[in-house]
Amino acid sequence: MFCYNCHKEIQEDAVFCPFCGAQVGVAINSDIDETNKPETSSVPVEEPSYSETETVMESVVEPVVEPVVEPVTEQTASGTIEQPEEGEDSREVAPHTISGFVWSLVANECAVIPVLGFVFALIALVKSSKGRNIVKANPEHYKLKGMLTAAFIISIIALVGSIIEPIAFISLFTDLKDTFNELKPFSSSSFV
Repeated sequence: MFCYNCHKEIQEDAVFCPFCGAQVGVAINSDIDETNKPETSSVPVEEPSYSETETVMESVVEPVVEPVVEPVTEQTASGTIEQPEEGEDSREVAPHTISGFVWSLVANECAVIPVLGFVFALIALVKSSKGRNIVKANPEHYKLKGMLTAAFIISIIALVGSIIEPIAFISLFTDLKDTFNELKPFSSSSFV
């Protein structure tokens, strides 16, 4: 006997083909013409019989239909439509998020330098403010909104720090200068 699916010789009493796994007596490939089929004796496949309780149970149980959610498609500059992969977030990164965050960190580190820290803090504040205004129009369309808020807060801290820290250092150095001038440790009278 031959398998209808892979056309290999199988045992007469086989229920499934050991080569392809097809059930014996059931034609899998219907596109094969009758001349290419090997001569075999087909074994009729019995239809499973259902008891009355099984048919009643099938009529009572309704299938659960899950809603089909289509992925959001976006059109790129080239005109092609891209669909996000499974599990991928289809939202865009909020504008000015990364640059605003980096500028705020740099401004925070340079806050000791009077002019440079102030300028970097202003750049970070402007970028994060622009990004926050854009996100307010459509917040569900963007991701990393928390990072944008963090950039805004860090830039404010850096701006305040760039004003206060130089004043604090100047007053500290003035106090130290006055202290050393009062002690006069290197005057000639102290060595005599």
